Amino acid sequence: MTKSSNSRVGGLLRAGAGSFAFIGVAALLLICLGFQSKLPNKATATDQSSFGDSAYVGSRACAKCHSSISESFSHTAMGRSMLEISPALLEKIPASASIFDAKLNRHFEIFARDNNLYQSEYETKADGKEIFRETHKVEWMIGSAANGSGAIVKQDDYLFEAPLSFYAQPNRWALSPGYEYGDYGFNRPILPGCIACHSGQPESIPEGNGRFREPPFAELAIGCENCHGAGLSHVAAANMGDSTGSIANPAKLSPWLGDNICMSCHQSGDARVLQAGKTYRDFRPGAELDDTLSIFMVPFNRESAPKDDLLEHYLSMRLSKCYLKSGRLGCITCHDPHLQPSQQEAPAYFRQKCLTCHTEKSCAVPLSLRQRKTPANDCAGCHMPKRDVTVISHSVLTNHRIVAEAEEPFPEVAFHMTTPQLPDLVHLSADPAKRDAPAPLTLLQAYGQVMLSHPEYRARYWSMAEQLKASHADNVQVMEALADEALQHKSAAGADEAIRYLQQAVAHGAANPADFEELARLLATDNRQSDAVAVLRQGMQAAPYDADLYRQIIKIYIAQGKMLEGCEVAAQGSQRFPQDDAMRELFMSRCNSGSTGVSK
Repeated sequence: MTKSSNSRVGGLLRAGAGSFAFIGVAALLLICLGFQSKLPNKATATDQSSFGDSAYVGSRACAKCHSSISESFSHTAMGRSMLEISPALLEKIPASASIFDAKLNRHFEIFARDNNLYQSEYETKADGKEIFRETHKVEWMIGSAANGSGAIVKQDDYLFEAPLSFYAQPNRWALSPGYEYGDYGFNRPILPGCIACHSGQPESIPEGNGRFREPPFAELAIGCENCHGAGLSHVAAANMGDSTGSIANPAKLSPWLGDNICMSCHQSGDARVLQAGKTYRDFRPGAELDDTLSIFMVPFNRESAPKDDLLEHYLSMRLSKCYLKSGRLGCITCHDPHLQPSQQEAPAYFRQKCLTCHTEKSCAVPLSLRQRKTPANDCAGCHMPKRDVTVISHSVLTNHRIVAEAEEPFPEVAFHMTTPQLPDLVHLSADPAKRDAPAPLTLLQAYGQVMLSHPEYRARYWSMAEQLKASHADNVQVMEALADEALQHKSAAGADEAIRYLQQAVAHGAANPADFEELARLLATDNRQSDAVAVLRQGMQAAPYDADLYRQIIKIYIAQGKMLEGCEVAAQGSQRFPQDDAMRELFMSRCNSGSTGVSK
């Protein structure tokens, strides 16, 4: 892999890392919004999608007729998936904390003032004098705090993850997931693919790099319509005395369609690809998830089968003996989305679920021994053990494979999940009854995501782009892949070809900061600095909170001897990214003087 390729992959990873990464049981949900195909009752796609977003009425409208269900749901993890800062919330979590991270050499503070919550990040000199300090009001907490909650701040029209998250097990604040690898400051954007699975009706702008409409959330926490679909037609029918069949009921869907609702957010895979022209708002209960969002996974390897439970709940259930033998097990067989038992109630609650299929004699452990354990006779505690989430501190998730023993190997079927139509990836969101190959453009994007962690898929990424070059000449993803392939030639001709492809991608609406950064780097190498600056300026419009765009344009200006222009950008960057040592030091050492026209 060339240096250019490494740079581009790094940019893609950085863009992905912008996703809100706090994943905990409390922060998960069952469904995001979207496209509604024909439902297995009176409601059809026309009934519920012809109104567009106006078909959503909000959970309060549902509560007028379903008050007891609404009340019960409000106490579940999903019902508390996102909360505004309030005096009541500040009483439940520590509202004061001071943290120093030696690796980052950063101080962090949490404090409350006038019923608001704030986070600060700062750095000090050896004498204790502050070098910089950045403080933001926390607008929302995301996650019900069963494992933990993250903090979201707002700058202009953009939402960002804050550096500190609250972790329930130790009852304290600590670095948000991912910040152990680097200091993102308050500039880690909340992207559509993540917020769609953590809130009710987010108003994120596609390809907006963290930009949201105003208000950012039509409904804050996960609500009724996330699992049942838009409610306008149902409310209208109820007002006329007949609400039968006017909304999706997951319990009355086929097991496959019912599980699709949960799978949309409880199954990560190695690649999640939106279908062409779709957004995360386009999936609605009762439709096939794969019509909107395709989920892929690298096939299991016998020598190194995965052991990570993070957001693999659907697949784990699908590989359980209970699922394979019963033919009817689904997510809502055991989980009632409207009700969440307490920690004390859970063993008995889920035990009763097990006994709908099993008997006391099903367990090989004598009853007398089971009753001596704490909690006693806990089926799920033994057969669905909780395991630490290695990528997120202080967090545990349940193993949904329903194993006889904690380290039980995967069943044989786990190693035969590919199809002749797609032999190199497992298409998790595809209906098992169908054998259709994914659309080539979908597969291109899947390979592009998978190759970041499995480089052996890179050649397939290029091959798919070559197949699509003629039919999708204006497609941004195709142009990006062809540019990546061209750079492998390590030649001037390859660089020229990559420039042409990236220019086409930008011309057709590319919004990924990595595209602008790579194109500018290539142009600057080709002594086309003015063109490189123009590209970077365009990138700063598309992603105004991406620090690498600022660093790159500053370097070009300084190399050209245009210190005034470089220092103007450095001044903007050092204010927007105060945690960025390199940018701040550049401004202080080379720009903070009268000789450049930029003064103290």
